[in-house]
Amino acid sequence: MTTLNKTIIPLLASIILSSCGGGGSSESSSMPTPPPTQPPAPTSALVSFSVSDAPVDGVISVNVTFDSITLKNSDDNNDDDSGINIPIVDSEGNATTMTINLMDFQDGESQLMINHTEIAIDDYSSFILNTSGCPQNQNGSIEFCWVEDGEGKKTLKTPSNKLKLGEFSVSTQAEQSYTIEFNLRSSMTSTANGASYNLKPHGVRIVNADTAGSVVGLVNVALLSAGEEGCETAFLAETDHGKVVYLYENETLGENILGDEFDRENAVNAVPENIAAPYASDTLTFNSDTQTYHYGFSHVEQGSYTVAFSCSAVADDPIEYDSLMIPNPPLQRHTIEILSGEEIIQDFIE
Repeated sequence: MTTLNKTIIPLLASIILSSCGGGGSSESSSMPTPPPTQPPAPTSALVSFSVSDAPVDGVISVNVTFDSITLKNSDDNNDDDSGINIPIVDSEGNATTMTINLMDFQDGESQLMINHTEIAIDDYSSFILNTSGCPQNQNGSIEFCWVEDGEGKKTLKTPSNKLKLGEFSVSTQAEQSYTIEFNLRSSMTSTANGASYNLKPHGVRIVNADTAGSVVGLVNVALLSAGEEGCETAFLAETDHGKVVYLYENETLGENILGDEFDRENAVNAVPENIAAPYASDTLTFNSDTQTYHYGFSHVEQGSYTVAFSCSAVADDPIEYDSLMIPNPPLQRHTIEILSGEEIIQDFIE
């Protein structure tokens, strides 16, 4: 074989192998990379529920025994066994009950009731807070649900031992916390000529604790008697009954008239359509150390609100619209913005 042939033949072999993809490394490196595997969408979340109370005047304690929460969808039956039941459990995971004096958990304090329970992500048409052993008439037992006022212990009724609080949603967030806030000035009424009390769903809110804030402030003592009507009524330093700050959601306020506490569904007298119901209300508290009057709203969903003071709200019935003058004095109202996780200050000083 000539020297030329010795050179050409290996060269041709190398070219042929290269054109046929010899070695395989070039072909494998040109293959498309498969997309990363997406994790499955979550179907449930860990949810916690706590109980809190907005202050109420005239009583010493408000004691309620709770046993569970029920969540229902629109296609669930109306019977008691339908829906998802979430019991209160003890340290060993056994279903139990919890008796809570709501007045022990005010000014931002709350009592954990159900902790990190797994709930399906969904929009629920009904959230029911189940009480246990509450009497159904004024002559019932005060063993599990009762109110103590200046005259002693009295029965506290809840309708069929169920407080139906409306719609509720569990989002895709892995862990969620909610506060069940009792505005007792709206939700609790005296009945049977003061012989007993009723606790109703009206005035009870479910607040997302992760997006809630609060507002507090002082009220100038001069404003307590400076209004146009009804403010000359004598007041006590410890319980200023009738000296009230009201909180309204601006989203639903519009041009409506600021209303006192009322329950449109249960009021005997017709309530005008242009009356805005308060989101919450708080009677003033006197601080004997600082000699100041103050109010506060905790567990409030973030958003835009109006606060208004009235020194003449002594006749505010929680069921009926009483046509009270709010604000009184007339200029005592402010627009505020509640921010998540923050406490803002709004005083009434002029």
